[in-house]
Amino acid sequence: MKEEKTTIDQYSKILKIGLKNSELGKIPGTQDQVTFGDVDRSRSHKVKTVFIIGLNDGSFPSVNKDEGFLGDSDREILKQDGIELAKGTLDKLYEDNFNIYKAFTTAENSIYLSYTSGDKEGKALRPSILIHKIKKQYPKLQEKSDRQEKQYELGNETVTYEQLLENIARIKDNETIDKIWYHIYQYYKQNEQWQEKLQNDMQGLNYTNLPQPIHPKNIEKLYGNTLKTSVSRLEKYRSCPFSYYLQYGLKLKEKENLKIHTFETGSFMHETIDEFFQEVRKQGLALAEIEEDQIYQIVSKIIDQNLEQAKNFIFRSTPKYKVLVKRLKKMVAKALKYIIQTLIYSDFSIEGTEIEFGKKGKYKPILLSLQDGKKVEITGKIDRVDTAYGEDGKYLRIIDYKSSSKNIDLNEVYAGLQIQLLTYMDAIEKEEDIMPAGVFYFSLLEQMIKADKKITEEEIEEQIRKNFRMKGLILADIKIIKMNDNTLTTGSSKLVPAAITVSGNINEKWTNGVAKEEFKILQDYIDHIIKQISKEILSGKIDLKPYNKNGKTPCQYCEYKAICGFHTKQKNNTYNYIDKKSKDDIIRKMKSDVFGT
Repeated sequence: MKEEKTTIDQYSKILKIGLKNSELGKIPGTQDQVTFGDVDRSRSHKVKTVFIIGLNDGSFPSVNKDEGFLGDSDREILKQDGIELAKGTLDKLYEDNFNIYKAFTTAENSIYLSYTSGDKEGKALRPSILIHKIKKQYPKLQEKSDRQEKQYELGNETVTYEQLLENIARIKDNETIDKIWYHIYQYYKQNEQWQEKLQNDMQGLNYTNLPQPIHPKNIEKLYGNTLKTSVSRLEKYRSCPFSYYLQYGLKLKEKENLKIHTFETGSFMHETIDEFFQEVRKQGLALAEIEEDQIYQIVSKIIDQNLEQAKNFIFRSTPKYKVLVKRLKKMVAKALKYIIQTLIYSDFSIEGTEIEFGKKGKYKPILLSLQDGKKVEITGKIDRVDTAYGEDGKYLRIIDYKSSSKNIDLNEVYAGLQIQLLTYMDAIEKEEDIMPAGVFYFSLLEQMIKADKKITEEEIEEQIRKNFRMKGLILADIKIIKMNDNTLTTGSSKLVPAAITVSGNINEKWTNGVAKEEFKILQDYIDHIIKQISKEILSGKIDLKPYNKNGKTPCQYCEYKAICGFHTKQKNNTYNYIDKKSKDDIIRKMKSDVFGT
């Protein structure tokens, strides 16, 4: 425009027109360029080669099932009235087909299609229908899979190095590799830039997650000369020694969250039952005369009082837990109804509840001497102890309340996984002149039954009573069985795991019991296994060896599994398998372990 003068407004308009019609070009950053993009958003020019990944059914093409609040028919009606909304499923389908066509036709030289045969959890995935169409159109097309046979090709230093590590790992698995990889290994070993990395990665290939035993000096710091523990902790050690070390040795804990756990609910129910019997004694009530409504009233009062305590604030925190409290009241009252029946229909009476083994408890701590001057001191608590007098003396039974379904399995007793009740039984016997009658679990779970519509209320009540029957181990003696259930003449007991034949003998098929001599062997073995477990703990043995019983392991719910990384595919990661043996075989093995015969 040279020296021609103009106004600001005119100059602004000319400048805008000029900029509006200008074009900008970008010089390519490099000759070899790779562009990554989503099929829906990419607007690429012609390129030499295209790689399309993720060609799986449901992903490419995608499945558009959700029409939204307004369906396709609604959108069409609004469109006719001049109101246009976002695209419906039909429009998206057309758009997907266009994007697929565009992706398949962008390449000038070659196109590579790939799909995965499984997801990260190992579940099988199907290829896209497009794969089937391509195969049908090009029957001679070759398909390769790295799942069937890994293909190694030499590339740049970084890629080749990664493949070298894979081949070294294959050698450790006793596989044969191409000889060229031995020369490649020497190349990286002699290269100053790669020497240190290769050395570190070789150590990684030899990595094992198996823990080393604790050093004797650290054992002294952790436990001292006297291992102060509980029976449940010893059971935890036999469940998995390494998990025991993390929980009770290093005292690792998860961050606490505001949520209710089964254990917390169970503890709450235990406290309520204990206080119920205290209240009954305080009021001077006879158990045989207490009505079901009266049981619920006492339970409700106790629970309401306990909720005022700070430790139980979670039960008052949300409406959800308030509903849970109402359900807990019904559950505890129902369970107490049948707990009372185990007392009024037996010769046993409650000796005590929440009885402790400890310096301030009714019974002294269980103290056992080990080798080298070391000891183990066991403390704990029993939910309930009952006693009864027979013709030949005083008998004892121990009852543990459980917020789950549990029974005594002698295979687990032998493995050291279920020794709590038998340990307490043995300890009380050593302090008092008393004989064992049985150890039982009483489930506090709400009992559900299956029945047709014709079932009567009496039949429902009878079925619930059977479901509340205690499980465990009873002394196999007719007199003791009838002391536990004085209404039993023949058939199965409604209170304990025992049955009597028509001829008046013990029905061994429906009785989970052991003879007096066998009970003594059990108690001797308990003493033996406690010492054995304690010696292993104090020797620093922390093997990564969880138990496995018929596929059941502690790993599923273990809070430390991210630390140990246990997996049977890992080298030397194996379970401690628990065999299923008969009662006679277990008793025989226990006797052999204790007495060497």
